[in-house]
Amino acid sequence: MEASDFSQAQLAAAISSAATPSKLYDTLSPYEEEAYLLSFQEDRPVELLSHFYAAYFFSHLLTDQIYEARFLTKRMPQDLLHTDNSLQNCVTLLRAIWQHKHESVYKILRESPWPDLLKPIVQSYDTYFQDKTLREVSRVYEAIRPAAAASYLGLDPESTARGDTAAIEKLIALGWTRDEQSGLLYPKPIADDSQKDARSYTDLSQIMALIGSHRG
Repeated sequence: MEASDFSQAQLAAAISSAATPSKLYDTLSPYEEEAYLLSFQEDRPVELLSHFYAAYFFSHLLTDQIYEARFLTKRMPQDLLHTDNSLQNCVTLLRAIWQHKHESVYKILRESPWPDLLKPIVQSYDTYFQDKTLREVSRVYEAIRPAAAASYLGLDPESTARGDTAAIEKLIALGWTRDEQSGLLYPKPIADDSQKDARSYTDLSQIMALIGSHRG
């Protein structure tokens, strides 16, 4: 995208054509300076700036640049940051990620009113965050209660605690095991995927295919 083509249409094309999170980040990164300069114009394109900064923010999250995403929020035009709903959602999401509030992360991703242009990226990060959390749970826990597992993975902990087996069955389908006597779940160890960034950020992973349909 040429500098002169920095427009809503070109931003949409850049988002839809990026095959990986890294490519999305690399495509958007050079335009931060131009976006910043545009923010000082009297007739600044507010919608374009909002969409750009939000998309650029998610490209940071999708490439595991959490600290850099935080710094990006400091570089955004602060008057826009404090008045724009999408950017406010980004800040709230970042705080939830930073504080390891998994249920809040899923709630913000799934229930906040994201613009249509951003929805594919938001959904992709939902998948990515769920996949990443599954790996973390599998590494950290030898055993875990079903309701806790459901909470970590964006499922419904209350219905799981009441005996709803849907979430449990989906986890077992992923290779987890359950002790019928104690009711505990035993995660299946999952090796790190060194090629994680090679997948398309618009593709649904196996995790979403198996457990993403059960929304809390």
